[in-house]
Amino acid sequence: VTSGKNHFYQIEKVLPSLSKGIEVFEREGVNPWYAQTILLIESPGKIQYSSVGAFGPFQLMKSVARTYGLTVNRKVDERKDFEKSAEAASKLLRISCIPSAKLILKRNHISYNESDLWFKLFVLHIYHAGVGNVGGLINEMKPQEGGMKLITDMWQNEYGGFKNASQNYSQVALASNLVLEELLYSICSSLYKCNQDLSLIPGK
Repeated sequence: VTSGKNHFYQIEKVLPSLSKGIEVFEREGVNPWYAQTILLIESPGKIQYSSVGAFGPFQLMKSVARTYGLTVNRKVDERKDFEKSAEAASKLLRISCIPSAKLILKRNHISYNESDLWFKLFVLHIYHAGVGNVGGLINEMKPQEGGMKLITDMWQNEYGGFKNASQNYSQVALASNLVLEELLYSICSSLYKCNQDLSLIPGK
């Protein structure tokens, strides 16, 4: 489902930054799974501008970066600073994306558990597409329940700015984490070393 997007899966290039991102998110009280997954998607070993102007290892828009304390002007762009970018991204998730996800689901009478994979993927869609687009999409879809079916249904529907790239976002998130897990297993020389290496994967 993500053919043609192999540039997302340069996992070896991202590995050195995962532990740094996880540490910042844990310090900010945000599930480190989000740090790992966003870095796997947004920072495949290089930092570049997106077509809409997002920048840095967590691909923050200028207005979002400024809202969460970063300096972005003609002379300085702190989005390229890993630690500051990670702090801003974690605050965006904690203050906006996660509460917005809960509000959208509550408004549609959908029960959830924050630790469920589908809920975290739902939050990622808000991180990528914005609460307005995701909220509008859910209003149009009128789902009766959550779970992975809600996520896969989102892959098949569009609303406003929620189009192909947004549909792909959680698909790439799932694929990237699977590739990471396979990579870590492949470099293990013993079960004990595997357990140590898999500590990079929150929840493992």
